[in-house]
Amino acid sequence: MPLYIGTPATPIVFERPGVVTIGCNIHDWMIGYIYVADTPYVGKTGRDGKIRLENLSPGRYVVLVWHPRLQDAEEATRRAVTIDGPAAVDLAWRLTLKPELRPRRAPIPGQHGYR
Repeated sequence: MPLYIGTPATPIVFERPGVVTIGCNIHDWMIGYIYVADTPYVGKTGRDGKIRLENLSPGRYVVLVWHPRLQDAEEATRRAVTIDGPAAVDLAWRLTLKPELRPRRAPIPGQHGYR
């Protein structure tokens, strides 16, 4: 996905569900993720680790959790939940994460290391 000043980026359509990993071809430590879902019921947790999905119709749903450093496969987080009415349903997961790998880089002259 080359980007140039003054040239609009070509749109990309993600047609299959899953995780798309994107990185910077200049700064190899810069990485991001796009999660493509086949449902409108998707969200990102807040700093407190919680998410609230509202206005769900009664029925049976399957809930999965994803994190870029998830130790096990995303499928291992799968849970079924039945929504009977407007009352809230609380679900909680305890995730095991892989260690965060941050490459050591040479210090920049005039600076005292990285934060």
